[in-house]
Amino acid sequence: MTSEAQPDRDAELERLLGEVTDLAAVLPLGDSEAFLQRVADVRARAVSLCEHLPAAALTSRCVAYAEHRLSLVDEAEEYGLATDELITLSLVLADAPALAAPALQRGVVLLSNVLAEPGVPQQFARLLRQLRALARQSGDGELRAWIDGVVRALPD
Repeated sequence: MTSEAQPDRDAELERLLGEVTDLAAVLPLGDSEAFLQRVADVRARAVSLCEHLPAAALTSRCVAYAEHRLSLVDEAEEYGLATDELITLSLVLADAPALAAPALQRGVVLLSNVLAEPGVPQQFARLLRQLRALARQSGDGELRAWIDGVVRALPD
């Protein structure tokens, strides 16, 4: 890969993450054919990026996306949109669940710090369910063990 190609790929990754944010803002309450088609279009571009960028760089950028997005929350109800964005990221990266999982793990950790906020327990549970689905999809036993540890650590 030429030195010019890497900045192009980095810019494409930034555009893709911007589209994840935009997609999450229109996340339907039910299955919407238009939404699913948009996810499929962005997912196809994500597959191409995964082929051309190192996995460690992609994972790192996805974790940074999760951290940044959750740091922007000012009101408790905004945790819902942040959670939607992380779940949408996992849908876009469905062909590479191991790349999305660390971002969702980071989201779970960050949400665990604000579980007393209104509505956050539900968002925490949604993110944990999506992470569990990624663990099943990828067959990652270590991720399953991490999720089980989180569940065991929750108060009754």
